[in-house]
Amino acid sequence: MIRALAVYLAITALATLIPADRADALISAHQCAYCHTTHLALGDTLLHAASVEALCLSCHGPAGISVLKAEVHTDSTIAPSFRHTCLDCHNPHDNLPNWKGGENIALVGLDLEDLGVARILTPNSGIRNVVFENRTAFTQGSPDYDGACETCHTLTRFHRNTADGTHTHQVDTTCTSCHNHGNYFLR
Repeated sequence: MIRALAVYLAITALATLIPADRADALISAHQCAYCHTTHLALGDTLLHAASVEALCLSCHGPAGISVLKAEVHTDSTIAPSFRHTCLDCHNPHDNLPNWKGGENIALVGLDLEDLGVARILTPNSGIRNVVFENRTAFTQGSPDYDGACETCHTLTRFHRNTADGTHTHQVDTTCTSCHNHGNYFLR
């Protein structure tokens, strides 16, 4: 009885936090129950898994059923090493508009400052705008340096989030055509 009451209170609390226009799963093929459960939840916010990362990778990881594969973005071969997980770049409930007025795809960007636009907390540059609108005509190297990859990059040879480095590498090409999300974005 006490557990049932706790679950009811948790669901009620979550319902008040999610605006009515955002309460449905973002992708029509998904349902809330794919990720959340009211009974036997293993993680916070009634998740089926012990963490959001484990939940995402249960479908999008190497053994998952989704054709869109992913891995945690990490590199321990450089100093300082880094590790970025799904929620560092993706919002599991919303494709947010970006600061240029378009709508980002692939759930890229978070509303970090209640501005209603997609932004990412970068490891070296603070909170920055991110624009990721189209998989087929995606352009890195805009003077705003706000592409999905270059928003964070400060040490790469190509497409940094400043004017430094080379910004002519594979322009008008989707980065993941060579740097696969399912291979830690490594080539």
